[in-house]
Amino acid sequence: MIAAYGLSDIGCVRGSNEDRILLDVRLGLFAVADGMGGHSYGEVAAELALAIVRQYVKSSHGRSDVTWPFGYNPNLTADQNRLLTAVRLANRKVWERSEGSAEYAGMGTTVAAVLITGDTATVASVGDSRVYLFRRGLLQPLTHDDTWVGAMVRQGTLDPSEVAQHPMRNVLTQAAGAREEIEIQILDYTLADGDLLLLSSDGLHGQVAEETIHSILSDAASSASDLEQPAALLIEAARDRSAPDNVSCILLRYTA
Repeated sequence: MIAAYGLSDIGCVRGSNEDRILLDVRLGLFAVADGMGGHSYGEVAAELALAIVRQYVKSSHGRSDVTWPFGYNPNLTADQNRLLTAVRLANRKVWERSEGSAEYAGMGTTVAAVLITGDTATVASVGDSRVYLFRRGLLQPLTHDDTWVGAMVRQGTLDPSEVAQHPMRNVLTQAAGAREEIEIQILDYTLADGDLLLLSSDGLHGQVAEETIHSILSDAASSASDLEQPAALLIEAARDRSAPDNVSCILLRYTA
């Protein structure tokens, strides 16, 4: 069983909220999108991307006659193929909208999505929104950031301690709608009783120390109460740090 709660906040500086969140417990589908683009068109990209992701996941639910517009990869599970296709379709639709109108040129969005079937969480990501797992007191990211500094850290040419102050820390190497074809992170993770999943935009994890996130999730994991309070505390922690960006999170608790 999955319990879910999500919040999105404009933050303390921005004039509009270009983040969007998606919670569909019936489908087991949850996602955070952080839109980007001039004149608030980031919100258009984020809304369009999540609408397409939900539409495809819903249309492919429990069907044997699913259409696979990008082909079916036999090395992936069925849900991995479903979610991967959904994000690829979202990328195509945002890119087409961006290419088809000068006012939308350059818009795009991150997508971090989780599709849960039974005890399996299928995770897809593009951009720098994240999915974390909190299990038995340990917090670990299940996704990596598609950023310039993230790539440098993974290549061993940049020390992780330098990331927070690096002038290119917010430069994305990938986003849905940025180009016609993108590489999408996709993986399955087997859940255990009591696991918490956190989906967040970089307005949260880019401002709030991992130790603070860990503390809030630790309290949530030790309590059988709902997820509204810890989600609110995460948003509040970002606002306490002046929240220069929009802030979004979704908390999920798995009970076997």
